[in-house]
This record gives sequence, structure tokens and C-alpha cells, in this order.
Amino acid sequence: MFGIGKPKNPEEHRYYLLPGQGRGARRKHRQHLMIAWVVGIVAASVLGLALWFLNQRN
Repeated sequence: MFGIGKPKNPEEHRYYLLPGQGRGARRKHRQHLMIAWVVGIVAASVLGLALWFLNQRN
């Protein structure tokens, strides 16, 4: 009566999306993953070069 009570399909209202799970989430996840890879490669290269230069001095 007057739209009060149980919804017609209770399963429809069971789940909800958290922020970042909507449209474009897959693209954003892939972008963050690629940025993480680039930062990791750059950091590993800098650390490797620093260790190499320290070993060359001895």
C-alpha cells in the first residue's frame, strides 16, 4: 500500500558497488598496474646502478 513494504525483488537491492567498482574500473586498474610496473622498474634500475657504482669504486 502506497509503496511501503518489501521491494518486489529483494535480491536486486542486496549488493551495491563500492567506489571504484563502477564503469571504467577495469581501465583504471590497468592504468594503476602499468604505473606500478614503471615505478618498480625505475626504482630497481636506480638501486642497481647505485650498487654497481659502489662496487666499481673498490
